[in-house]
Amino acid sequence: MEEAPDAAAARARTNAARPRPAARARGEARSPGAAGGAEAVQGRLGAGRAGLAAFALAWLAVWLACFPAPLALAREHGALVAVGFGVAVVANATAIGGGILFIPIMVLGYGLSPLVALQLAIAAQAFGMTSGALGWLRRGVVPRAALGAALPAVLAGASASALLVHASPAAVRAVFGPVSIALGAAALALAGARAERDAVPAGAHAGLRAAAALGGLASGWVAIGAGELPAALLMLRHRVRADVAIGLGVVLLSAASVWLLALQVAFLGGVPWERALFLVLGCVFGARLGPRLAARVSPATLMRVFGLIAIGDGLLFLLPR
Repeated sequence: MEEAPDAAAARARTNAARPRPAARARGEARSPGAAGGAEAVQGRLGAGRAGLAAFALAWLAVWLACFPAPLALAREHGALVAVGFGVAVVANATAIGGGILFIPIMVLGYGLSPLVALQLAIAAQAFGMTSGALGWLRRGVVPRAALGAALPAVLAGASASALLVHASPAAVRAVFGPVSIALGAAALALAGARAERDAVPAGAHAGLRAAAALGGLASGWVAIGAGELPAALLMLRHRVRADVAIGLGVVLLSAASVWLLALQVAFLGGVPWERALFLVLGCVFGARLGPRLAARVSPATLMRVFGLIAIGDGLLFLLPR
């Protein structure tokens, strides 16, 4: 009888040392979830790397098999890889199409005609913006309902500009300057926009369709507008969070660019692939950095820098030559 208190104390110490079932259950419930999330992230990263590796191999095969003097071609146009990479990084971080940089670089820097510059910009965006769009879709921020509302409108606008009112060198030069300045001003305005919504309101869909159609129309002439106008509408008018609006804009611009490239190849005389090949290589790899840059650098900073560049580009095109 005298040993009972000691035995009770020993049992109490033993019970205290044992993990509580509820705590253990909670820990077990958390661990699989955390592990599953980490595995999902690693899986997405692995799939992205595998996709880039497959693209690089396919690009190498096309370069070696489809061009008679691949090394000479690389010496002549290889610098376009760096051009495509840099433009794609910024374009996919802001949803402002690479055409706003590609066209001035090709016309003013390389001396190409505005129409050839437009063809190169569309080809580069078809690959680069699609690579970036996949990155945004993997982040899970692209609003699917808004995408479904805007996608038919942006394709309709792009079709009208490409097939009904063909782009010409004079039209590209006349339209690019004002559009570039307007988008630059919009980018500066977006830099000060305050986000109040995490999702696109249903009431925004009608205006979104109109902006997408108008943007698609502009894209057929100057390779910009399909993603920029919808993103600007959502951020300025509806105060939607920047990453949601930009992600939607990148996906819309990707879709419009792929469609315009298909129309260009099928009906409008094709693309100068000897140059586009190198732009595309840089764009696909640079585009994957766009969403990461957007996550690390203030959207306001990106918008201010890009807005000033766009206004400068537009003014250069408006100067008499």
